[in-house]
Amino acid sequence: MRWVKVGLTYVGAIMGAGFASGQEIYQFFSRYGRWGTVGILLAGILFFLIGWRALEQGRRHFGNPALGRGGLGGVTEGLTLAFLVVGLGVVVAGGAATMHQLIGVSLWLGSGLTLALILVVVFRGAQAVMWVNTVVVPYLMVLTVVVALVYVPRGTSLAPRSSATPHGWALSALLYVSYNVFTAILVLFTLGRSLPSRRSSGLAALLGAILLTGMAWLEHRVLVGLPVVGDLPLLDTARRIHPTLGILFGVSLWLALITTGVAEAFAFVQRVGRGWGLGLIGVLPVTFFGFQGLVATLYPLMGGVAVMIWAPLLKSVKHR
Repeated sequence: MRWVKVGLTYVGAIMGAGFASGQEIYQFFSRYGRWGTVGILLAGILFFLIGWRALEQGRRHFGNPALGRGGLGGVTEGLTLAFLVVGLGVVVAGGAATMHQLIGVSLWLGSGLTLALILVVVFRGAQAVMWVNTVVVPYLMVLTVVVALVYVPRGTSLAPRSSATPHGWALSALLYVSYNVFTAILVLFTLGRSLPSRRSSGLAALLGAILLTGMAWLEHRVLVGLPVVGDLPLLDTARRIHPTLGILFGVSLWLALITTGVAEAFAFVQRVGRGWGLGLIGVLPVTFFGFQGLVATLYPLMGGVAVMIWAPLLKSVKHR
């Protein structure tokens, strides 16, 4: 069923290394304690509404959707392309750092191998993009479920952490959705034209939203029970359960980066044409700035631009 592949691709576009490692879920949800659960549910509803509308726009307008008065203008289009390129650079930097930790290869070689794999998948077209996510996403899900169910917390902290602003859980959930759907929407525009009906678009979006919500809740269940949350909390937890599980989970982080990178490169090529695709090799110098620094600097900016993309989609749902 094609809607299943599209739904898994939606998950793959969202589930980057930040999600898979647990760091995103902690920052946006778990540090708010019990309110983090409500925030996850709110994010899931938004993922469904935004995903469904993006797929419908792509299906009805053949991948070249009009977003109305709030749509992409020339400036926003330019910013979108720029952030796709820089976002790909962030992914490649993260892939290089992960490979360096796992097998000890140099950062330059890790960057080259990560980018090469991403481009090979992208140039094989939408079918290859969906196939990769159909294989990788279940692997990521299985490992996350294993860690979440095997780990036995030594107590659960349902009270907000000291660093969490009171009553900030709703805004945090909105910001989380905003920056995560940035690339996903652009991919869904293209994949929407492969779906035959409004019902299939809804099923694909619903599948993606349910999986994302369920995975986030499982991670949240672990994170609220950790006395200390490090940079890669789920990886740390997997290592404590068993060293082999830690290695497998480390591989899953690299694969999570690959799925995000494929989504970003695919969205870029679909907008500018295959002829410009090899120009993405130019992202390699961006990796010099390091994964952590790039994420901290660029992701908030991407979230701000993303609002201009998904807000009109919700408006069109309301007035449909």
